[in-house]
Amino acid sequence: MKMNIAWVTVRCWNDMCTTTTDALIRELVNQGHVVTVLNADEAGSHRDAPWKQIPLQQSKWPGRKAATLGKSAQAWFRKHADVEFDVILVDWPLAPALGKSLSKSNSRLVLMDRSPPADATILAKLQWRNWTKAWSMMKKGVFSKGLVVSKAHRDYVVQKIGVNRQNIHSIPAGVNLEEFGLALIRQDGPWKFVYHGRLDKHRGVLALPMLMRKLASSGFDVHLTLIGDGDVLGVLQSMAEGNPLLSVSPQISRLDIPAHLEKQHIGLLPMPASRVWSLASPLKRSEYLAAGLLVYGMDHSGHRMDGTSDTWFRLSPQEDFHEGAIEWIEELSKLSEKELQERSDLARSHAEAHCSWEKIAKALGEILHLDSLEQ
Repeated sequence: MKMNIAWVTVRCWNDMCTTTTDALIRELVNQGHVVTVLNADEAGSHRDAPWKQIPLQQSKWPGRKAATLGKSAQAWFRKHADVEFDVILVDWPLAPALGKSLSKSNSRLVLMDRSPPADATILAKLQWRNWTKAWSMMKKGVFSKGLVVSKAHRDYVVQKIGVNRQNIHSIPAGVNLEEFGLALIRQDGPWKFVYHGRLDKHRGVLALPMLMRKLASSGFDVHLTLIGDGDVLGVLQSMAEGNPLLSVSPQISRLDIPAHLEKQHIGLLPMPASRVWSLASPLKRSEYLAAGLLVYGMDHSGHRMDGTSDTWFRLSPQEDFHEGAIEWIEELSKLSEKELQERSDLARSHAEAHCSWEKIAKALGEILHLDSLEQ
């Protein structure tokens, strides 16, 4: 059944964090659904996209962006009350400003939570208050369904808010498999490690140069490439000056990420076992696997994946992070090129079986379809 879907989102398409939103919408359109995006992008900026975009007004001041965007969306829906949608997806930061007014429409409302507040700033307290308000509105029946990124994320919502577990569905991060070729298989030269994404202190990235130093001190030839932007970009660039173990690149287009990953051997997941990362489903995890990279990271629920093997997907407790890496590289260094290729192929196969956006969006479409039938 074709559905007319609206998605009111805080994401803008010039942001690397919009990869998930873009991929899910494209796949929903491929399934035959009609999708309208309401966000703060300029009018006409989505003219080449297979969906309709409604530009909304948004304050430039941090702490006011979501509230002003929500009010702008509220005004649009009020003015266009004759436009009917089967389902309206609402990003959680917009729910407090938008949920009550939309609940008077004939559309089913679905709460989208791709991540609880991740910023380690003074604004985080306000964001957590709004997050709690959003999920409390679902508990009161304003939203019929809630979408999260992991089982741990769902468990957390149930524990903190008391929402009915059956009304929360997990839609993890995926990947466009056709964009990724297989990564290099190490023959000679350094083990090439990579991390791409936000270079923020609370994401654990400052521990990675130290990891390289410890591996080098243990006799291994290693090199780390960091790609992204964030509050420790300058610090990391200073560390990289004259350092043969480290290269730091500013943020690149998400379209260029596959080509960079194909030059590496091991993708890193350094995010610590804090509340926000334990609930996450990091996109880079799926991208590493799609490229056939081996993966090494901190061991917690946000990084674990069902069906993986520690021969190509190794996680270590935070207190053993460096020592665990040394042990694993020692193991890997004893393998033949053929054995390393087999592990790379297993990583890619796992991505093909579990991480494609096509499969994930199909599950989302089925959830939204069943929800629309309950109206």
